[in-house]
Amino acid sequence: MKKILMIATGGTIASKITEHGLAPAISSDELLSYVPEIKKYCYVDTIQLLNIDSTNIQPEHWVMMTET
Repeated sequence: MKKILMIATGGTIASKITEHGLAPAISSDELLSYVPEIKKYCYVDTIQLLNIDSTNIQPEHWVMMTET
């Protein structure tokens, strides 16, 4: 079975509505739980590297991503 590593960084897909607008709130494991059928096709491991809005990503975050 194929192996996939999902590196989560937050962003819109991991956001929930708060009183201040969208805010990253969903973990990589929670995101993965929304697609349970994926287990039929591959093994997915997750890393929650960041949980920030994509507009707040800075160059140091890019470095973290490349080193993961």
